[in-house]
Amino acid sequence: MKALTIRQPWAELILRGRKPFELRTWRTKYRGPLVIHAAAKVDAWDARHFGLNPEKLITSAFVGFVILSDVRPYTREDARLLKKRRAGYGWFPHNLSWVLKKPRRMSPVKAKGQLSLFDVPKGVERRIRRLL
Repeated sequence: MKALTIRQPWAELILRGRKPFELRTWRTKYRGPLVIHAAAKVDAWDARHFGLNPEKLITSAFVGFVILSDVRPYTREDARLLKKRRAGYGWFPHNLSWVLKKPRRMSPVKAKGQLSLFDVPKGVERRIRRLL
């Protein structure tokens, strides 16, 4: 099972179902369960802009999971949806939409994040598989 480190408030917006896409500049062939790791840093201005208290956002932990169902070009329609849901700012050409489905929160598990996709520790993976 793979994980992706995402800064707050973006990780929280994904878990709340407001952000069904993660924007990236790189592709992956991986599809399936994707564990969301909340990064150590919080974009405080963005959190407040989207109605979240940056002090209450969990950091440096696995916080939930989604199903990564597709990776495709980020469209203007995607941008409009994110703006409508107060989960994004606009259209950025050349980005990709990682399409995320079925967000589920889990009890946080403290861990250090990594760049790119990375393997989930076995103990965390067992916990998530019980929830699937």
